[in-house]
Order: sequence, then structure tokens, then C-alpha cells
Amino acid sequence: MEHLFKLIILFPWFYFFSWIDKDNRDSEIFPFFYYFYWIYITLYALFSLAWTVFSVLFFNILLRNVADIKSWGVWLLLLLIAFASDWLTYIFFKKMLRLRRELGKSNGGRH
Repeated sequence: MEHLFKLIILFPWFYFFSWIDKDNRDSEIFPFFYYFYWIYITLYALFSLAWTVFSVLFFNILLRNVADIKSWGVWLLLLLIAFASDWLTYIFFKKMLRLRRELGKSNGGRH
């Protein structure tokens, strides 16, 4: 059940790139996905920024001892994941804003 929950949370993340390039913009279901992704990406961005702040601040406080290389490795890995997540959020927003501009030109700002 736990893996199913993770899959439900991550499935829109994996489906996004396929949807944004191949979806029919005149279909009835398109507005649902369009607004869903604006909400999903915003929540993902908030989580991503919170994770970055957590990684930088919390682990800097914990890692006062420079000799503990294993803890530093974990901290660097978490920091790398946080920055990769921030970069992915930037790509999501960039593609959605491009889509919004395209829709504004073609549909008169319908979406």
C-alpha cells in the first residue's frame, strides 16, 4: 500500500513531459490536466524549496564535527537531491509558462 501511495504521488511527475508535448489542446480533458499541473507544480515547488532549506540549515547544524565524513557524504547527497529538485521545478514552470503563452495566442486566453 505504501508503494501505491508513492506511485500515485510521483505518477504526475513522470507523465508531465509526455502530456505537455503530445496532448490535444482542444480536448475536453485538457483543462483538467492544465489546472491540475499548475496546482501540482506549485506544491512540488514549495516542497522542493522546503527540502533545500532543510538540507542546508539542519544538516549544517548537525555536522559541527568536520571529521565525520559519512555524515558529510549524506549531507552532500541530500543537498544534491534538493538542488536537482529545484532545477526540475524550474523546468516544469518554464514549460508550463510556454504552454500558457501558446494558449493565450491560439485560444484568446481561454485557459
